Amino acid sequence: MLKIYANSMSHPCIKCRYACNVLGIEYEWVGLDFTKGEHKTPEHMARHPAGKMPAIDDDGFLLFESDAICRYLNAKHGGSLVPDGLEAIAIMDQWNAFAIQHVALAMSKVAFNRVFAPKFNMPVDENSLKEGVQWLARYLPVVDERLGSSEFYGGDALSLADITLLALLDMAEIAEIGLDAYANISAWRSRLQAESWCQDAHADNAAPA
Repeated sequence: MLKIYANSMSHPCIKCRYACNVLGIEYEWVGLDFTKGEHKTPEHMARHPAGKMPAIDDDGFLLFESDAICRYLNAKHGGSLVPDGLEAIAIMDQWNAFAIQHVALAMSKVAFNRVFAPKFNMPVDENSLKEGVQWLARYLPVVDERLGSSEFYGGDALSLADITLLALLDMAEIAEIGLDAYANISAWRSRLQAESWCQDAHADNAAPA
């Protein structure tokens, strides 16, 4: 059985869980507690040389990095998370990259300083927090405009770009990132959160870790 080595507080990890649920793949979620250094053990370093998450073991085939994992699983199981056609794939890749390069980095700055730093008694970097907030104010309107002209973020149907964006926005509420000003993002997000594949990913908080 496919094993996903992951942590439920990581949006790349949740992205892989979303993908598996969409694709109907049976898997075992192996939660790693980063507060105990379980992602830095020799066993996990053999799966991911940088000691990060997620990583998978698919009956002996090891793979890391969430995009690579999702694309592999989609191809193996004949899924539709990657569209057909050169231009459709390029458009999906474009918006997927935008989410990763711009929105995710901004979200990480805000989430780290508002959630993780206080939780683990680490210093808050006010400059980094301010930068993250400013970046979100710059980039979320781009995403909102995109979703005002397209039912799905990555194209005409649910794709890898959508689950990437959905996963990285998971911490919006806990990180006190308001999305109410973005009507198109909010409507798209609510629609996807109502899907069983999304609800099932959070039904048990994804894992103990």
